[in-house]
Amino acid sequence: MAVGMRKLSVDHLCKGMFVSRLDRPWIETPFPLQGFFIRELAEIDTLRRYCREVYIDVARSAGVNMNGEAGSGRVVNVTNKPKAGNYPTLVAMPDEVASGAMIFEQFTSTVSRVFDQMKQGHTQALSTTQEVASGIVDSVIRNPDAMVWLARMRDKDGYSYAHAIRGSIWAIVFGRYLGLSKATLDGLGLAVLLMDVGKTRLPTELLRKPRLTAEEREAMKAHVDYGLEILGQSPWVNPAMLTVVAQHHERFDGSGYPRGLAGNAIAPMAKIAGIVDTYDAMTSPRQHSQALTSVEAVSRLYELRNQTFQARLVDEFIQAIGVYPTGTLVRLSSEQVGIVMEQNQQRRLRPKILLLLDRHKQRLSSPSVLDLNTVTHDDRGDPLKIASSLLAGSFDLYPEQWQLHAAAA
Repeated sequence: MAVGMRKLSVDHLCKGMFVSRLDRPWIETPFPLQGFFIRELAEIDTLRRYCREVYIDVARSAGVNMNGEAGSGRVVNVTNKPKAGNYPTLVAMPDEVASGAMIFEQFTSTVSRVFDQMKQGHTQALSTTQEVASGIVDSVIRNPDAMVWLARMRDKDGYSYAHAIRGSIWAIVFGRYLGLSKATLDGLGLAVLLMDVGKTRLPTELLRKPRLTAEEREAMKAHVDYGLEILGQSPWVNPAMLTVVAQHHERFDGSGYPRGLAGNAIAPMAKIAGIVDTYDAMTSPRQHSQALTSVEAVSRLYELRNQTFQARLVDEFIQAIGVYPTGTLVRLSSEQVGIVMEQNQQRRLRPKILLLLDRHKQRLSSPSVLDLNTVTHDDRGDPLKIASSLLAGSFDLYPEQWQLHAAAA
């Protein structure tokens, strides 16, 4: 058990305690993924319906009698702030979308040009990615939702480049949540962006094949060594970045490649790279595989805890991006349909939604923004929440059609 954590029966909880873990997956409950302070006795009753035991963060429950009687109701003056508070949101999401769009376009065009040049053997082109990647980090630090929104709006791009771009942004958003320094975020974002650069030396036919033979799978694994060789020729690539490239396919249980590393033998940044790479692959449609919804992908990652990926890091990633990441198409309990356009850091299951369809699935003449954190009931008086996530293309809706609405919201 982590230092400062205490397991308690739900019957021994009281107001002011901070619940940091449950005895079941967060996504199977109505509680916020990042944990929460118990403020009302009714919350204990709700917990009792889902859990027998929970884990309390002792430090964040300061002033609470941890040995007190059940439901003592002692009130403590606490604030429910996100776990990672190193980077406060500095710019409103619509404003950052407006200013970040140019940064993102420069980023995508540079990455596409560099990868194309890499296919021709021009490794010196890599150096041009540094400055534009750093601009992405700056934007994510100001507001992580904006760059995720812009990346999700480009889901119809060619998979090779779009996957690298989205993976880099997911990694930066995750690193921001963990409180990594700006310099570390720069290196992490760039390393994830380029970790599959070795694939530029593989035959196009191999990359496009829907099914690979055992021999072809081994050939595909060579992209790690190719990537190390390519990046090793660049004086601005540091050892930490090379480690990410070398280990991003290693897995916590030793089932990965190329060296079969396990546990703490895998560098932390490489563990992050493996998670974001897998998550984006799960949620991206390809020729030979249908995309999973965000909820399905999160559930799958959760199943892989302490197997493919380190459990704590998976938990942190889910908390960082939320069950319904920005740009996710969702159906509400009111049967309205919209796109998640901004996270609520304190209540990740109640983000801001750009409404697109009414309850009869008719397009709204003018999309509107609904903040689930403030609007808790629909026009019929029924509780309002996200009912499910949807795949892009459901009801003939594609996120990229609505890019400008975020800037105008």
